[in-house]
Amino acid sequence: MHANSTQPMTKTRCEYPTSPAEQRTNTFFAFESAPGAFANPFPGTTRLTVAAGDGLAAGIEVVAGPGAKVETFRDATGGCCAYCWGRMAHPDIASKDLLQWIAAAAGGHDISQLRFLVGTFVVLIDDRKNRRVLMVSDIIGIRPWFVGQHQGRLVCGSDVWEIQKAGIDMGGINYDAVASWLRFIWDCSGQSLFKNFAEIGYGSLGRWENGAYVEKKYFTLTGGLNQPTQAELFDGIRQRVSRTFDAVTRDLTQISLPLSGGYDSRFMAALAAKNKRLEVEAFCVRDREAEAIAATMVAEALDLKLRVLETDGTMWNMFAEPYHFTPGGFPITKQVSHLIASQRPGVPLLSGFFGDPTVRGSQDRLHGLNERQTTEELAVAYRRAFIINHRLARFDLIDEKIIARADERILNLLRQRLAVWEYTGHAFLGVTLFFHQRYFMGNNVTQLLHVTDPIIPFASWELIDYKMQNDPSLYDYTMYKNLLADSFPEIAHIPHNCQMGAKNESSPRRSDCTTGWAAAALRAIMHKGNLSLLSRRKTLPRLLGSLAGRRDQEVLALFLYRLLLLENRLRQGGIMFDWNEI
Repeated sequence: MHANSTQPMTKTRCEYPTSPAEQRTNTFFAFESAPGAFANPFPGTTRLTVAAGDGLAAGIEVVAGPGAKVETFRDATGGCCAYCWGRMAHPDIASKDLLQWIAAAAGGHDISQLRFLVGTFVVLIDDRKNRRVLMVSDIIGIRPWFVGQHQGRLVCGSDVWEIQKAGIDMGGINYDAVASWLRFIWDCSGQSLFKNFAEIGYGSLGRWENGAYVEKKYFTLTGGLNQPTQAELFDGIRQRVSRTFDAVTRDLTQISLPLSGGYDSRFMAALAAKNKRLEVEAFCVRDREAEAIAATMVAEALDLKLRVLETDGTMWNMFAEPYHFTPGGFPITKQVSHLIASQRPGVPLLSGFFGDPTVRGSQDRLHGLNERQTTEELAVAYRRAFIINHRLARFDLIDEKIIARADERILNLLRQRLAVWEYTGHAFLGVTLFFHQRYFMGNNVTQLLHVTDPIIPFASWELIDYKMQNDPSLYDYTMYKNLLADSFPEIAHIPHNCQMGAKNESSPRRSDCTTGWAAAALRAIMHKGNLSLLSRRKTLPRLLGSLAGRRDQEVLALFLYRLLLLENRLRQGGIMFDWNEI
């Protein structure tokens, strides 16, 4: 059901509908309990362990927070119990049959069948008859799941800090991850903050058996430099995205839709508008004039109801608390999709996430060059491209030796990551899809898990594999514009927000929270042992400038508060930490 085209677009002031102390209720954990008794180490969770009914002992105990939606399946003959946390789909298999199908495929000889699954999910399979536990992650591993051991028994869950609070041995700090987070904001180690609890791999089948854990990818990517015609390319993209969209929205009746001035969200808007079964409400955060202009034009052309959320001209006042902790353990700021999801908690959010690298092709090149055009070592080029810039960091205040060691750690990690994708001819894209997108851009959707379910039609093996087969020179803004014009001519005339000149410029006012961030950082560095990586001689006068309201020093408060949040959380957890260990 869609809005009548005569209904005006509504504009409201950004109001954050949740309290500052947001509850993390969509949590999910599994563990081997001691023989003879069930003792749940995760307060606030409820036991979901399925009774087999065949006399076989459970291999794992399963618990979940009150906000988690977990589907279960019991195989009465095979001694298998399965659990799905999240939302999954398959283009050709009905939802009611899917968990049973996954249990059979994961335990069979051809796990490659799993590559056609779409959605964000983790599936646990307690194969009690064979005394093993299997785990299946989604294709890009966007649903967080961390696997480790405690006293020789399996422990796994959706949030490393919740595992730590349960008294589990975390194994100390993973300084590779800290180095990457310091310089990139995301973790290119692909693990987590803690040594003993690495995240399950993307597109992986994990197996716990006889006290050991191993993983195997259930998909491969072809690679290549194919040159389809533009018509063939359009058809290839459109078919794959549409098929995934139909699968992941099959059981839905209503969705929320973030609508910006870009191409990814309007692609989703057009697909949603053509689905007469879905009730769609679109939202645009007007943080710059061009965003609202383009979103309004798209909504009117597609006859969609749109609410424009007006900001006060600041970056962070729209959030009750701008920072949150990722499931992997690191502080990071929220993004506008969180504000939009919070307008209708519980209503699935249709996201354009993952469209940019798979359709527009922005991630095929670094500094304007692809792998074949890059003359320096690929890892060096990649590291330089993703170090955060001066708008988000003040690396000039940090001990140069720590920076040098962090960069060396990152370089070694990137060499390993790029080598995995060398055979495809798209090494830059491979690392970006499965690390940068998963651990940084993926914050667009993982931040929503305690608010609602994200729906991501651009994330599928079919679309990724198709992209990897083709010459990256085919993918750019012009191609994307022509694709939209060919597929949805009713929105072909609407310019991208970046083509609106001064209307796309943003010079946000100082946010209220930055004074508090600066004050907290100042109090911290006045005491020995806090933020020891900083030069106090350089930092103190700049912090005073930030407290005095200097606009050019606002980034200092943002950056130092991020570091301080990590330090404070580790200190509260009684965990030894030293920046010099990087």
